Amino acid sequence: MRKLFFLLFLLAGAGFVFAQDSDESPKVRVSVRVGGVGSLYVSPKGTSIGLNPSDEYATNSMKIGVTAGVSVNVPLTPRLFLQTGLMYSMQRNGEHGFATYLVNDTNLSVDATIKYKSHHLRLPLMLMYHHTTNPNHFCAGAGVFADVAMGGRLNYSSSARLTPGDSYIFEGDFDPFSPGNKYLNYHIASDEYTQKYLLGNGPFFKRFNFGVSAEIGYQISKVYLGAHLDFGIINMARPEMCGELYKQRPLDVMVLIGYNIN
Repeated sequence: MRKLFFLLFLLAGAGFVFAQDSDESPKVRVSVRVGGVGSLYVSPKGTSIGLNPSDEYATNSMKIGVTAGVSVNVPLTPRLFLQTGLMYSMQRNGEHGFATYLVNDTNLSVDATIKYKSHHLRLPLMLMYHHTTNPNHFCAGAGVFADVAMGGRLNYSSSARLTPGDSYIFEGDFDPFSPGNKYLNYHIASDEYTQKYLLGNGPFFKRFNFGVSAEIGYQISKVYLGAHLDFGIINMARPEMCGELYKQRPLDVMVLIGYNIN
């Protein structure tokens, strides 16, 4: 992967030299982009509390966020461009899971709902091929991206039932990227007296990610319409907080509209 980055940066340097030294070459294109982003955490089957469930399922839900930023296209040839820039995105998604466990001859059933909201800065690096040099044309490409999470909120709510025993309600809201203690409020379902439960100390998710990208679009003079896909290859869940079996890799689908400003 480092060799790929090195090659792409060499191509970027060659593109800048080519664009500046040849009057006949296409110019560097700068555009502003806005759009919607649908996000999922791809989570293989696993448990985050270190027990072996006798029954388990989990579902992820995609919710719509927003994205905006600047795209820079550097010509390598009249049809091949190196695309980079800087994009901000506010991403939202959710997860619902159910599991049953056997703990000391007692059945534990957990039904949990998690909602995520996070803010990101993303640096793409892609090779884009334009099928013609005419003002109206299709283009497509692929590449890589680097991402940093600036912060977010995780909203957790669950019910846990011991058989035989009581039922408990757990609720909490915190920034999963920040250090410090993470608490949940809990109480017996039949009693409103609330206590604090220390869920862990430290960030639940990693701030930095890296992944692969693909994009297809259509240029109409200075207006650009496109669809973009990012898949993170790094497991965002920190094993010391979420367990060794719990995996989360972000999948983001964006619908974009852009406008060339030069």
